[in-house]
Amino acid sequence: MEWLPDAPVKRRSWASTCLIGCLITVVVMLAIVAVLAFWISRNWRDWASTLGSDALKQGINATELPEGEKVDMELQVDRLAAELREGRLSGEQLGAIFEQLMESPLMTTLVASAIEGKYIADSGLDEAEKAEAQQTIRRFLRGAIDQKINQQGVDAAMQHVATRRGNNNWELKNRVTDAELRAFLTEAKKQADAAEIPEEPEEIDPSDEFKRIIDEALQAQ
Repeated sequence: MEWLPDAPVKRRSWASTCLIGCLITVVVMLAIVAVLAFWISRNWRDWASTLGSDALKQGINATELPEGEKVDMELQVDRLAAELREGRLSGEQLGAIFEQLMESPLMTTLVASAIEGKYIADSGLDEAEKAEAQQTIRRFLRGAIDQKINQQGVDAAMQHVATRRGNNNWELKNRVTDAELRAFLTEAKKQADAAEIPEEPEEIDPSDEFKRIIDEALQAQ
């Protein structure tokens, strides 16, 4: 059996853990978690690269990103899978990618886009409400990931659209009413305002940011 040396992985904040738990079936981090789970398995590189690649692409396709961005992101997924499969990506580098994704604005963009695809796009909200909802979700997520919105603040918003599973973990409901969605958005905006999260969170190009994170990890020896 081939064993991979332990790679240092920083402890995630409670907010990051909560958000990943909520969106584990649709968010890109599912693939990273799956990859990490296979570190100590026989033939882990082949299994992890295949499983991770498929899960990453499913997560990307679950978002509301423009089609061109989805294609560019999938090219980076294929690149990452090849580096892993061919042994050019170490466990330490993979851990670095994981942590960079957690802290990057890319996480906010992907999670927010997945929520928008799950709830906002087909809701009864009018166009003005949908536009405001997109901004509110991004502000709320950024504040939670940066720990500027505390656990109580996250709980106050998430209770309208999710079911608690264990300590500090929320699972998004398959369906929510427009009333529940509006209640979530109202509380999320209240929490973001109280935490003084900027009205316009940092904008990034998702595929460029993903490429940057991979490049930096691969250059680290």
